[in-house]
Amino acid sequence: MRRKTAIATGVLAAALAAGVAGVGIASADSDNGTETPDKAPARPTVLVDAAQRTAVGQVAGGWVVSSDLEGTTWEIEVAGTDGTVKEVYVDAAKGTVVQAPADEADDAADDADDANDADDD
Repeated sequence: MRRKTAIATGVLAAALAAGVAGVGIASADSDNGTETPDKAPARPTVLVDAAQRTAVGQVAGGWVVSSDLEGTTWEIEVAGTDGTVKEVYVDAAKGTVVQAPADEADDAADDADDANDADDD
C-alpha cells in the first residue's frame, strides 16, 4: 500500500511540475496582444505548379530546386543538366516569364562584379 501511495505521489508531483513549466513557457511566448497577426498574402492567380512548369520550360532538361512567392512574382530556381542553377521569375498573375525584380538584378550585377574583382588578384 505504501509503495502505491509513493508512486501515485511521484506521478502527481511530476504532472504538477510539467504543468508549472508549461505555464512558464506559455507566458514567455505571450505578447499580451500588442502585435497584430500577419495577414496571409493574396492568393496568386497562377499557382506554384503552373509557375514551375513555365520555369522548367526555360532550362533545357531542368528540374525545380525551390519555389518562393515574393510579392507578385514567383522566384523559381531551376537546375540544368550541367549542374548550374538558374533563377526564373514568373508573374503570379499572368504566368509569363518576367525580368528579375530590380533588387534581384542589382544583386546579380554585384555578384558578377565581385567575381571580376577576384580575377584582378
